[in-house]
Amino acid sequence: MKNIILLVFMASCTAFAQITITSSDLANQFSFGNTITIHEDTSKSTIDIGSPGGGNNWDFSALVGDLSLDLTIVDPSATPYNSYFPDAVVASHTVGIFNEVQGEIWQYSKVDTNFDNFGTALIINSNPGNVTTIDYSPAKHEMKFPLTYNSNWTQICAQTLGINGTPFLSYNLSTIVTVDAYGTMTLPGGANYDALRMRMEATINGITSLTFTFLTKSGAQVSVNASDANQPSNGVINTESTSYNAPLATSLVEHLGTLPMNFNLRQNYPNPFNPSTKIEYSIPEVTFVQLKVYDILGNEVATLINEEQSAGTYRADFIGNDLTSGIYFYTLNADQFTETKKMIFLK
Repeated sequence: MKNIILLVFMASCTAFAQITITSSDLANQFSFGNTITIHEDTSKSTIDIGSPGGGNNWDFSALVGDLSLDLTIVDPSATPYNSYFPDAVVASHTVGIFNEVQGEIWQYSKVDTNFDNFGTALIINSNPGNVTTIDYSPAKHEMKFPLTYNSNWTQICAQTLGINGTPFLSYNLSTIVTVDAYGTMTLPGGANYDALRMRMEATINGITSLTFTFLTKSGAQVSVNASDANQPSNGVINTESTSYNAPLATSLVEHLGTLPMNFNLRQNYPNPFNPSTKIEYSIPEVTFVQLKVYDILGNEVATLINEEQSAGTYRADFIGNDLTSGIYFYTLNADQFTETKKMIFLK
């Protein structure tokens, strides 16, 4: 996935309102254990990016996620490559296919007056025992707070590639960023959010790429990679790929300790709910567990559990502050067991 920048925020739904994204909006979402699913539409097609200024109504409802990755927020000190990025306060971890290669990525960052990216560590399954690192010096500014319409900055930093901690190639990365538009955007499934549009030109070794990122306070996001840097800033443009994700819906998991005889998924309670509900399930043996939430169209809303768990009964708190009212489904996958139940969110 070409443009994995974890931006997780809180949204309002007033049409065409200018919003301001603060460091608190972002930091509140970077709790260790939170997971967000990014969907990528890899078709090289066209998309309407609207125009600079206000009054935009960006319709991304037709995007197709033909590639998906789960990003999990983790404590940098618990990761294998924290020593390469000692100033990182938060990290994200994902496993999947990147540019047609299977592997896993750790990204290291910090949120204070800026959202700073220190770099990444990449493991390729076909090349075990070797880690490729990308290091930014100084840290690359992904965002500067407060972020609002007309925010802008430029930066030059050194981007260094390394293998197993040994640098082998370094070059300058120049970025020009402008928050040049605001409006509302619609994601697959029909949910609407107030959003800012951030335009970024990144130049390295004389080659410039152009990305438009549509940001909300809730974490709902769309990132459009233009086919080339000569694409206009308004109207329909040619794309290389487009990625999107719904707002982060959080959960807390409690191990109740009961040793069950069978797999079981219980009805959530309360149901209907607003804004939180509890989902209880049982597993009789150590196994890998996934508990996910979907909207009525089958779009994934949240990953609540994605890990190996010991035998027992568990209760997950699902918090859907930024969901729209309607019917949702939650599915438990554990070993050969799969079950889905319906729940209703009413604001």
